[in-house]
Amino acid sequence: MQLLETIQIKDGKFQHIEYHNQRFNTSRKALFKIENAVNLEEIIQIPADFCEGIVRCRVLYESEIQEVTFAPYTFKNITKLKVVAVPIIDYSYKYADRQVFGDILQQNPEADEVIILQNGLITDCTIACLAFYDGNQWFVPSTPLLKGTRRQQLLDKGLVKERIIQASDLASFQKVCLINTFRDLDIAVAVDCEGILY
Repeated sequence: MQLLETIQIKDGKFQHIEYHNQRFNTSRKALFKIENAVNLEEIIQIPADFCEGIVRCRVLYESEIQEVTFAPYTFKNITKLKVVAVPIIDYSYKYADRQVFGDILQQNPEADEVIILQNGLITDCTIACLAFYDGNQWFVPSTPLLKGTRRQQLLDKGLVKERIIQASDLASFQKVCLINTFRDLDIAVAVDCEGILY
């Protein structure tokens, strides 16, 4: 049962590492009964070649770290979203096996990304959590597939609120923003809800 942690490095510095440490340590404790907490920043050495710009650090682990890789990060522009109802997906931990998400995208080629609907409730998309803007306030679904690090950071800062969001609620929102370790809450890159496909 291999797990994955994806961390942003900006100009040689780990970003929001405390949230990644928390998820890493919580996952190891829950799934592998590992009690000792570690600080990934103290374990992972950033190669000199990856100390400029935005870098994707990918950590594969089980009870211990198995592999760490680095690659330049390329921002993917997403403008077409589609709501897709799927069977129950268990992604409460960030599993390295993401085949189910690749399959969903492949089955919906008309969209850049999909909004995953389970039991009538909005969850996430395949690469990020979601935040919806009603013209006054940002909201995140209270039923995510994965409680992402950026999502938690925004909740802790009070920049978003949690609520149940059904597919029928989407018409009451103006914008939707994809949020993950590389994507902050930014209305400039948010997608118009009226353009969401069904």
